Amino acid sequence: MATRTEAGLLYHGWTKPRNTGLFGATWAATIIGFVLVISVMVTMMFAGFGTGVVVATIATVVAAPLVWSRDGRSGYEMTVLRMQWIRARRRKENIYRGGLFSELPGGKAFLPGIMAPTKLYEGEDAAGFRFGMIHMPAKHCYTVVLRAWPQGDEAVDQSLINNWVGEWGVVLAAMGQTSDIVAVVPVIDTVPETGNRLLAEVDRNTAPNAPALAQHSMYDLAESLPTEQVQLEARIAVTFRATTDARKKDPSEQAVEISRRLPGLCAALKSASVMVRPMPAADIVAFVRRSTDPASQADLERASSSSAGHGLHWDDAGPVSHEEKFDQYVHDGGRSVTWEMDSAPASAVDEGVLRRILAPNPDVPRKRVAIIYRPHTAADAVKIVDTDYKNALIAEQGGRGIGSGTASIKVESTSRAREEQARGHGLVRFGVLITVTEPLTGDIPAIEAIVRDLSVQCRLKIRRAYRWQAAGFYGSLGIGAVLPEHATLPGALAG
Repeated sequence: MATRTEAGLLYHGWTKPRNTGLFGATWAATIIGFVLVISVMVTMMFAGFGTGVVVATIATVVAAPLVWSRDGRSGYEMTVLRMQWIRARRRKENIYRGGLFSELPGGKAFLPGIMAPTKLYEGEDAAGFRFGMIHMPAKHCYTVVLRAWPQGDEAVDQSLINNWVGEWGVVLAAMGQTSDIVAVVPVIDTVPETGNRLLAEVDRNTAPNAPALAQHSMYDLAESLPTEQVQLEARIAVTFRATTDARKKDPSEQAVEISRRLPGLCAALKSASVMVRPMPAADIVAFVRRSTDPASQADLERASSSSAGHGLHWDDAGPVSHEEKFDQYVHDGGRSVTWEMDSAPASAVDEGVLRRILAPNPDVPRKRVAIIYRPHTAADAVKIVDTDYKNALIAEQGGRGIGSGTASIKVESTSRAREEQARGHGLVRFGVLITVTEPLTGDIPAIEAIVRDLSVQCRLKIRRAYRWQAAGFYGSLGIGAVLPEHATLPGALAG
């Protein structure tokens, strides 16, 4: 929702979908609690008081993890996550060794973890552009990555900026209407500037028969680029789910469908002032390899600018070795730390709320921010806004004091959401992943302080992705790892 002020538009009204039951617990926890209470009563009636006390104790142990929560996760979620982590470490599944001397056949650097089953294909869209398509067979999902050149807002009227933001909302709403788009993931990636890109551009624009003095001057200027510069790269990953048996079994069938729709998708993004172009398979391999092996960036840039290309394939894009630790991810001479958004801003914000954390920062040159949008279909959106409104009404009627005032505000916001959804607006789930990569000798505590300071300035509450750093790393790359799709815990046991 948006509110107009003298300075522009303010955006607010986002809520975390949650079926609220009694005493602030989830609806599933309430139902399970009722079942347990009835079970205890029946046991006492037919089996005696002593047996009833035993059953009551067991019921309390079963129900307590549902009621207790920490950082938005129920006790069951925390327990399952901890047990999975302990089991993975015991089996040494958190350690990966690839390359020529590994036990894996072929001597390749495969992508590990949730990205291990993926394959990369290449097709050509209706506009004649080559595009890479990442296939995740287990989820029947296909991801295309678009190189983006977003328009800056310098010297732009506020009315035009408001229009761009509105058009972006229209794009997301339209993607929800298609019913087969799982996620849209814009990624803002910053990496150190090596100077190779500028040298390649000078080489392309310098005529071979130009005067020697002019050629030397151009190359001298290119080589004098300060090494402390940070380059910003933007891309948008769109993940489709195969909706027919033919597309699930044959990637070429899905490639035909995507090639037909890509030009329209690019045109829609252009209306939101985001110029995009599909990334070919070689470019996808390059940025994935650069992320898993930071030291390869300069070589990849030099090789990519040549006519022969870098010659790497999807099986070469992963790290040669990695080790997932409790609070960080160590890979090929670097280590990365990923944070997740714990909650959205509590107050109204303008369109520049994320400016500080998205901008290049010389203190954290290798930084990646991924905003994960998961559009709801129109049918699901109607059910969700109606359920949110009913839950808000129940909370308002049962609340007192400050809680009642907060509930009244939620009733107002959910009511407005129903009205906007009825007018054709979309409903989208969103989250943020922040990944910072540093050398092995980097000062992680200092990085932690910088990232948390930036998140406070952006009014984001974040938390470190403990016990799932590797999944968070690949989830923030924008290559088809939509983390909620890989959840192993039923929604009824979630917080």
